[in-house]
Amino acid sequence: MRPRGGVRRKPAPDPGGGGVKEVDREAYLTRYGERYERFGYDPRTLGWGAGGRQELRFAALAGIAGERREGSVLDVGCGFADLEPWLEQAGWRGSYTGVDIVPVLLEEARRQRPGVEVHLCDVTSEDPPGGPFDYVFASGVFNARLEGEGNEDYLRAALARLFSLARVGVAIDFMTTLVDFQHPGAWHTDPAWALREAQDLTRRVTLRHDYLPYEFCLYLYRDAEIEHSRYARSPGGARSPHE
Repeated sequence: MRPRGGVRRKPAPDPGGGGVKEVDREAYLTRYGERYERFGYDPRTLGWGAGGRQELRFAALAGIAGERREGSVLDVGCGFADLEPWLEQAGWRGSYTGVDIVPVLLEEARRQRPGVEVHLCDVTSEDPPGGPFDYVFASGVFNARLEGEGNEDYLRAALARLFSLARVGVAIDFMTTLVDFQHPGAWHTDPAWALREAQDLTRRVTLRHDYLPYEFCLYLYRDAEIEHSRYARSPGGARSPHE
C-alpha cells in the first residue's frame, strides 16, 4: 500500500555518495580533454550540438523557480560555466558557484569569465565550497554510460546527494529512453524510473518532457507543503483548482 502523498515506504538513498569511480573519472578526463583539443571553447566540447539548444536547457533548469528568479545556485558539472552569464542576462539575482571534475574545462571557464566562482570538486564525495545553496542545477551530468558501477545505482545516490545540498530545490536534466535510437556509449534514463526515485526524496516533483525531443528535466522541491490557499471550494464542498 502506498502512503498518502504518493511516497513509497522505502529507505531513502544514502546522500553521502562514494564519488565517481576511478575508471569513469579517467574516461571523463580523456573524453573532454580530447574534445577540448579539437573544438576549444565550444558547446561541442561538452557534447552539446550547436543551434542554441544549450540556452533551452538553461531555461528549463531555471524554470524550477518560476517567475521568482533569485537565490544562490550550485551548478554541478558546470563545464565552461556558461550558465552564469545566462542567469545574469535572464535577470536572476543571487550568487553562482560552479563545480566540475575536469580541470581543463574550469581553466577555460576562468579565462572566459575572470572572477567566476568555479572549483574542482566531485560533489558526490566532497562538500562544495560556498554553500549552502538555494538551488542545485545539473545539466548533462548523467548522460554517459558508466563502467565502474551501474548507472541507476550511481544516479540514485547522486540524486540524494544533490537534494541534500539544496535549500529550495534541484533541477536536473537527462537524455530520455523515449527515443528511436540510443548511442551505445550514452546513458538514457527512463523518465518513469527517475520520477519514482525522485518521489523517494520528496513529494513535490515536476517532470518536464516538453522542451527538447530527446531530453527531460526533473524538479525536486525541498518544501513538501501544499499551498491550499490556491484552491477555492466549490459549492459542493470539494476543492476546485480555481482562484
